[in-house]
Amino acid sequence: MYADYIALTYHASLIADEVRVRAFQSAIEAVVRPGDIVADVGCGTGILTLLACRAGARHVYAIDEGPIIELAKQIVEQNGYAAQVTLINRPSRRANLPVPVDVIVSETIGNYGAEELILSTLSDACRRWLKPGGKVIPQRLELYCAPIAWPKTEASLSIWHQPVCGFDFSPGLTFAVNQQYPRDLCPAHLLAQGICYHRLELSSAVLAAESLPKVSGTARFSITQPGVMGGVGAWFNAWLTDHVHVTNDPRRAKTSWGHLCLPIAEPLPVTVGDEVDITLRAVGGGSLLCWEVVWRGVNGQSRAFRHSDFEGWLSTPEQLHPLAPTAAPGLGVDGRIQLFLLTKLDAGWTIEQTARGLHEQFAAEFPTLEDALIYVKARALKVTKP
Repeated sequence: MYADYIALTYHASLIADEVRVRAFQSAIEAVVRPGDIVADVGCGTGILTLLACRAGARHVYAIDEGPIIELAKQIVEQNGYAAQVTLINRPSRRANLPVPVDVIVSETIGNYGAEELILSTLSDACRRWLKPGGKVIPQRLELYCAPIAWPKTEASLSIWHQPVCGFDFSPGLTFAVNQQYPRDLCPAHLLAQGICYHRLELSSAVLAAESLPKVSGTARFSITQPGVMGGVGAWFNAWLTDHVHVTNDPRRAKTSWGHLCLPIAEPLPVTVGDEVDITLRAVGGGSLLCWEVVWRGVNGQSRAFRHSDFEGWLSTPEQLHPLAPTAAPGLGVDGRIQLFLLTKLDAGWTIEQTARGLHEQFAAEFPTLEDALIYVKARALKVTKP
């Protein structure tokens, strides 16, 4: 129930965001033509699907996974478009459409722009579904960053600097400063003007290429506001068409998007005229980041910081060794439980039969049949056919 509450609250914030909705409305009205077939990838509650229908789309394939698609179905029916919409409850990579589409629209845009796998998602959709000459919304992402003063006192960072009950917790700092922090920035947090460090083209030609473009770049800043630099802030400007864009720039009106904040190991006092070089590199489809910050003060001093999500994993080198390319780690208990469940469900076992099997074979993890039933039902929602 709590997960459903979180999902519903999140999607409510999206459709309540007038900046976001109006921008996509303008883009869809400019691109979708009467009679077009449209794919809405990551449809959520269906707002973009409804806008495409109203713009004249002959049919829309609305694709998302999980319970939200059931709400989208009710909303589509409530608004009288059920005959024009096919809702598909599965990840887009596993969805097959019966006909090519004229337009692909997707709002899989994260706080800094690229972290919601927008590149790989749209690339797959374009290669398999888009007609030659078809259109994609959005068309381009501009990724921005700037050195920032940390937006607020961050217990998850500061706590590792100080004793607690006389005990030293400093080992946690290494992990904490290699994590991404979604936060809300305002102009006062920016120690220099934001700079676009990478432009990501989302044209059908780029997305249909054999390899995806790299997401990385370096920008040089001159400090314009003195303060304490706590790290890097990142945001985006999404061009939905040549003339319609939406942004979560901290200097503009607040949207449902936040901003991405990336810490440095030690907060650093900076003054007007100091230079800061920031390099950002995305891996894992954009969800993982490496960031480097080099500061050169007007007094001739300098510092360099290098961080990575990989360094933020709460694992020892010994635990990470099985992840080496040449390793053959084998399955742990969790893996064997999942393998058992998937194998039995695939073989046609009932929920109760599967739960009893788990309870018998993994008694330490499922001491009661009820424990096993809850686990099987929760997993079956995600892995079985709708």
